[in-house]
Amino acid sequence: MNKKELVAAIAESCGTTQAQAGEFVNAFCDTVVGQLKQNNNVAIPGFGQFVAKHRPAREMRNPATGKQMMAKAKTSAQFKPAIGLKDL
Repeated sequence: MNKKELVAAIAESCGTTQAQAGEFVNAFCDTVVGQLKQNNNVAIPGFGQFVAKHRPAREMRNPATGKQMMAKAKTSAQFKPAIGLKDL
């Protein structure tokens, strides 16, 4: 399912227009991304949890040259499904 199909399914389920459903989906995504940028987790009971995972800088080897180099620290998003969702 892609975003267009998701918006259509939400519009049909909620009895709204696809434009309104698209705004709901965009607002949800923007809110989750904004909270993750602030290092806050977003938990949705019965569905799962979006977690901001910080990875510190580390030393690594360049496979092409064999030289040691430093990888930058970064924060990435991770999704942990709820137990009910895992059982599917």
